[in-house]
Amino acid sequence: MRPARSAFTLGLTALLGAQQIPTIRVPVGLVSLPTLVFSAESRLVPGLQPGDFHVLDNGRPQTLFLDESSTPVSVVLAIQANRDVRAYVPFIAKTGSTVDALLVGETGEAAVLTYGDEVTVVKTFEARDVQSTIRTISASGRPARMIDAGIRAVSLLASRPRTRARVLLFIGQPIDSGSESKLAALQEAAEKENVAVYSLTLPEAGKDFVSDTFSLQGVSFAEKGGFRAGIDLATLMSVLNRSANTETATDPFSSLTAATGGTQIRFRKQRELEDAIAAIGVELRSLYLLSYYPTSAAAGYHTVRVEVGIPGAKVYARPGYWRSAN
Repeated sequence: MRPARSAFTLGLTALLGAQQIPTIRVPVGLVSLPTLVFSAESRLVPGLQPGDFHVLDNGRPQTLFLDESSTPVSVVLAIQANRDVRAYVPFIAKTGSTVDALLVGETGEAAVLTYGDEVTVVKTFEARDVQSTIRTISASGRPARMIDAGIRAVSLLASRPRTRARVLLFIGQPIDSGSESKLAALQEAAEKENVAVYSLTLPEAGKDFVSDTFSLQGVSFAEKGGFRAGIDLATLMSVLNRSANTETATDPFSSLTAATGGTQIRFRKQRELEDAIAAIGVELRSLYLLSYYPTSAAAGYHTVRVEVGIPGAKVYARPGYWRSAN
């Protein structure tokens, strides 16, 4: 990344994470609530303590825990590599250092797979760095087995410890062709394994879109302290609401990101791609990690509400979860 715009890139990123995280099925007793808090002036609020939060589960107050340590991430990059995206492959291949530094970080790990007419794991979690791997990617063939790639990615992530954040990041067009699996099966697998799906989305062939744009105030970032300066959220609301709303999902990426708490970011240029990768990385490092054991063990859907003791504050957390019968 260019040092001259590092503050812009890192500032952009946390904001994209400030979305409501929708339904996730929780097969165990502990409920996890990644949460972002903004003041009435649309500034990220750092330094909150457990006593500042109030959590209601089906309307009942809960005893919560706040994990103040950073959570390491396990991420699988699923990169489309067929002829429809060959014009973009060269600058995707140049973003490896951004992935290593701003998405994975010092404590994270990454695997990489490509998909076209075949799904191929080109880097395991134990193998060399991402940068040297994605430089070797080439595009060929017509199919784009996106769903099969997602199933394979979830299986890789299922082997990682549950103490790590599990992330599937698609880079490609919001389409599937040739997969044996169905979208519903991928979504179910991701929910079961607590995998958050993100997408960096290219336009489909013959179509175009206007990239999401953002208006930011000056921002500085500290690894453990979060964001110190204010950020204007007004121009981000449409992106946040679209990413979190399953009812407006119109393509596979929209459906998956909305269902699992991820974010879809559209791009056409290398700089936009680098900023988006950094955005997701900062999002994962900027959340308050709340958790609790529900006082009610009733099976079915539980609504969740997170409040903070700050007048006018805006809180982003998933609105509920499914609890399986014991």
